[in-house]
Amino acid sequence: MQQENKVYLSLLYDFYKDFLTERQKKIIELYVNEDLTLGEISKELGISRQGVFDAFRKAEMVLKKYEAKLKLADRYYKNISLIDEVLQKLRRIYDRYKDEEIMSIINSIQEWQENV
Repeated sequence: MQQENKVYLSLLYDFYKDFLTERQKKIIELYVNEDLTLGEISKELGISRQGVFDAFRKAEMVLKKYEAKLKLADRYYKNISLIDEVLQKLRRIYDRYKDEEIMSIINSIQEWQENV
């Protein structure tokens, strides 16, 4: 799985992990957060590689099913993109007018982004 797909899977996991079984959660966590291969996860959990693969695929399907219905990750990406556009525009305005109130707004938005 490409790194970009792992990031997306991680985001889906953050939104929808409560819909997974404990085993599925553990497998996704080891795969995404610990960057283990399916073979390494198999050894870690003491189950066959095929068992890990099947559980991983089912978990991935569950996460994607909920995303298809609820669109939380999609909204998240759109919101991040919109916020970045607003910040770029505010920075251009600040560069033109050097208004400290605008810089304060920029800083507030950036601080909020870091805490989301």
